[in-house]
Amino acid sequence: MKAIGAGVALHGWLYLGGAPGNGGPPYRTILDSGVHAGAGSDAAAVSVFDPWLIVYYMVTGKNSAGELINSGQQITRLEALRLYTSANGWYTHEEDQLGTIEPGKFGDLVTLSADYFDSQKVPDEDLKKLKSVLTVVGGQVVYNQMR
Repeated sequence: MKAIGAGVALHGWLYLGGAPGNGGPPYRTILDSGVHAGAGSDAAAVSVFDPWLIVYYMVTGKNSAGELINSGQQITRLEALRLYTSANGWYTHEEDQLGTIEPGKFGDLVTLSADYFDSQKVPDEDLKKLKSVLTVVGGQVVYNQMR
């Protein structure tokens, strides 16, 4: 894939039904290979997933029952966030418009209910409980629970 310039879209639908020996995708292997990767949660077998459930799966390798099903394929919180944000602009050739917060890019961002990067404040199990308390799309506030 790397040699032909292809990328892989990683969707963690096995979070719901995967079992030991039936985990995947191989997040760590893919990231270490240098193949371009992005992540999403809209290809679930039933409905759209809350992305924080998939981030939990990416970081812990555990399914919805708390079983380790993707051993050795865990990635960091920063890597998971990048897969969901800046890495995805590559697929639509919009790297210069979205994925990071900088001048000239779309002003889409969220303020979270807790500090995602602080594992003391947000232990792995609590990743599943994160919520947006402020959402800005195109520079306009579209959701504000902070008021």
